[in-house]
Amino acid sequence: MDQPNILSNIVSSHTNQLQMFSKPESSLEKLDKLLIAFGSPLYIYNEQMIRNNAREFMNAFKSYIPNFKQYFAVKATPNKYVMQILQDEGMGFDCSSLSEVELVGQLKCPSEIMYTSNYTSVDDFESVLCSIHEGIINCRHDTFPDIIINLDDTDGLDNLCNAAKFTKLNLPEMISFRVNPAYGGTDSETSSNILGGRDTKFGIPDDKIVNAYRQAIDAGFTKFGIHVMAGSCVLDLKYFEELVNVVFNIINNIHKELNITFEIINFGGGIGIAYTPDQQDLNIDEVARTIAVAIQKNKQKYSITYDPIIAMENGRYITGHFGWLVSKCKSIKRGYGDKTFYGLDACMAHLMRPGMYGAYHNITVPRLQNTESTNNVIFEKVNVVGSLCENNDWFAKDRELPVGIQKEDIFVIHDTGAHSFSMGFQYNGKLRSAEILLNSDDNAKLIRNAETKCFN
Repeated sequence: MDQPNILSNIVSSHTNQLQMFSKPESSLEKLDKLLIAFGSPLYIYNEQMIRNNAREFMNAFKSYIPNFKQYFAVKATPNKYVMQILQDEGMGFDCSSLSEVELVGQLKCPSEIMYTSNYTSVDDFESVLCSIHEGIINCRHDTFPDIIINLDDTDGLDNLCNAAKFTKLNLPEMISFRVNPAYGGTDSETSSNILGGRDTKFGIPDDKIVNAYRQAIDAGFTKFGIHVMAGSCVLDLKYFEELVNVVFNIINNIHKELNITFEIINFGGGIGIAYTPDQQDLNIDEVARTIAVAIQKNKQKYSITYDPIIAMENGRYITGHFGWLVSKCKSIKRGYGDKTFYGLDACMAHLMRPGMYGAYHNITVPRLQNTESTNNVIFEKVNVVGSLCENNDWFAKDRELPVGIQKEDIFVIHDTGAHSFSMGFQYNGKLRSAEILLNSDDNAKLIRNAETKCFN
């Protein structure tokens, strides 16, 4: 199915959202054809944009940190076709569940995995150990990918050791712990994106981390990694510099107490994207350079002469800008006063972030916002909602959109390439949409079927 130039002109633009279609009529027609072919609502991703961004990311970090590794956060976009693009560009994968590990196993080649689960059962650790030793998870490869187990707590260490006893399998040589520093940050509206400090469920407090590694030594581990994820959707360079300083201070304290070194230091993800018109994306070269300079300063400060692998596990930054939720207006309601509600066939079940977090996503109506004469477009404050039987089922409140929207108009919700489809659900019996991938020629490939039934 040939669909040329569909998305090349609807990338979210924070400087001028009216210039997203160079040929508005043909672009709009093609979007409409996609909805007819695959159903509405519909998630669309652009392969070349994802690939180019992933390549730019890897090149930037490897130019400053040659042994750098990136583990893409599968939870952001758990689609094997998108993940295959990222594997092609040299990324491993950060997995938080067995299902995500199994998904990695469906890719063309073995990949390195950072398994960072939390509050993990003995049963789950048994499965992970089996996958390391035998590759028994449904995997297409003779040898299963290398898996680094990254523990969220010392209770996880106990459960892992018990799993080894029950399965009669050896523990891996290396173990990693996730430390929870008294430090975190976010530049989003979502307070739960601050992942360090007293108000988070993740990781081992830094005043208990030495004891965690002591227990790991007693359990027989001889190689060690350390992990921290203190913030999400961060747009401040200073955060990353301070994070490196905090982690190396913790590493130094552990070394002084236990005389251990680290094979890998994983600084988590957290690099944000600009969702709102007043935000700007970080320059990834500046981020990589800032982290690299901070690492070298800390290595000198603490007289560290070895070169641990430096890793991150970004998800949102890699794919976030390059996905779109396309939907149609099915109802128009006039509420109290002059309030107007546009009801879409998408709802919170398709995109949870606005309703759950109050998150902002740019919304455009191509028929009206991409005409040759955009100066004549008049805007008014309106509301964009879904049909879910919940009052937090909103995509936008008091958002300026063009006057003249009609039923069956297409709405494009931008920046939904991460933490969007993956957070879908089936409340009210809602069915999740199809996902399609546009290749370099903008040909559409179905990469996930739309659901056809909710209850079996």
